Amino acid sequence: MNILLLNGSPKGDCSNTLKIAHAFMEGLNANADKHIHIINISRSHIEPCNGCYSCWAITPGKCIINDDMTTDFLHQYKNADIIIWSFPLYFYGMPSKIKGFLDRLVPLTLPEIKITASGRNRHPHRYDLLHQRHVLISTCGFSKIENNYDALFKQFDSIFGKDSVCDRLTKIICPEGELFSIPQMSAKTDEYLANVTQAGKEFIQTGSFSDATQKKLNTLLFPAESFIEMANTHWEAVIAGAQQAGTESHCKH
Repeated sequence: MNILLLNGSPKGDCSNTLKIAHAFMEGLNANADKHIHIINISRSHIEPCNGCYSCWAITPGKCIINDDMTTDFLHQYKNADIIIWSFPLYFYGMPSKIKGFLDRLVPLTLPEIKITASGRNRHPHRYDLLHQRHVLISTCGFSKIENNYDALFKQFDSIFGKDSVCDRLTKIICPEGELFSIPQMSAKTDEYLANVTQAGKEFIQTGSFSDATQKKLNTLLFPAESFIEMANTHWEAVIAGAQQAGTESHCKH
């Protein structure tokens, strides 16, 4: 089984979300060896799609842009059985560079338009990818999912999930994700990571999470009011410190 992890955080290996993705992969790989590929999007050479559609008309299935997508990443994506999309919520969507990765998947589709049973217009896959399972793992700095992830969920559900040809999407969404970078919060965050690892074990065996595990994943690390108070206090301190540093620097000149 081929597992592809797309680390879409601009923070690279320091990503809070990546900690959750690694815990999930630990569960996936608990019982049998897997072929695991990790793409660090922030360190990759991925040009934006220029909308030329050469991959449909001139070089079918092949992008004419010479970068990491063409030389390696499209091949890894096409051959993956499980694809893990790991990134933090940025302005109610995904970080720009992994959005660029998503845009560059056009060569894997065909130009013809088909109408689905639900009446949607879609470009069919160039290859048989219906066996693939997608896992969306994301953290955010808010205390709730509702009204924050709506746009991102709609996009992923349209491409891979309940509004697509075949529902192949699973989500692990962790609000209050900034707490994963604070060592003093490790008791809470380590407990959550253990639950994510259990989710990985269940997913590789059954393709889903048990109700008990899902309930644990849906539980906030801290009550919303407490988290918001901590977050606001933190930013007040950061801003005050930055302003003080700026004042001291100005005085030296």
